[in-house]
Amino acid sequence: MPHEGQTGVYFDSGGNRLLGTLFMARGDESKPTAVVMHGLPGIEKNHDLCHALRASGWNALVFHYRGSWGSGGDYRFDTLPDDVRAALDYLGSGVHESVDGRRIALVGHSMGGWAALMSAEDERVCAVATIGAVTDPARLPFDASMARESFTPYLRGITPIEFEQQWVALGAAEGALQRAAALSSPLLIVHGRTDEVVPVEQAQLLHAATERRARLELHPEANHAFVWHRSWLVNLVIGWLREVTPPPP
Repeated sequence: MPHEGQTGVYFDSGGNRLLGTLFMARGDESKPTAVVMHGLPGIEKNHDLCHALRASGWNALVFHYRGSWGSGGDYRFDTLPDDVRAALDYLGSGVHESVDGRRIALVGHSMGGWAALMSAEDERVCAVATIGAVTDPARLPFDASMARESFTPYLRGITPIEFEQQWVALGAAEGALQRAAALSSPLLIVHGRTDEVVPVEQAQLLHAATERRARLELHPEANHAFVWHRSWLVNLVIGWLREVTPPPP
């Protein structure tokens, strides 16, 4: 039976049910698929990018990490990569015939970019794109006061004090820059020069960590969510994915 172009999905991660939406391009043949990951807490979910991907012949999955936007469990920074890998397992399970489980791209915004980099060594991942990504948490002064105002009201199972404690621990651990240095898949780094939440320095650190092998695109006026520059962002990401994604086997 032909699919209708989108469907609600759920899958398990660490005993928690994660919720999401799978956008499916026309036709039942196997297609490349992007996992589009929102940030912290995920006000911008990049559905416009998913619609454009679908129109261009790609599938796209948006899912919600544990403890966010109705998914089960408690929100934790150190389990974000586990949730990404659970999404990869789901897409590779064969439950959706139109998903090519060996041609999956990770597209992560903000904290979703950090999660993408931390998960990108998976052999099923053929490309990674980061948008306004957190790459070195130790350089970002996210504390309990900021969490109380902007983050924890949208998340389950984490207090502002716990948020700050986890953020400090995240900055002290080996992280995204080290993973990016060893990454063999193509990497696109997109950032706004006027990003008011995650400074452009985070993109420059990531680019340097790859010894400038990655493609770096900086918009001169964009803010953190590229609110006024969505067409530019969508066209850039889709054009790059077309360039770097391998053909079907």
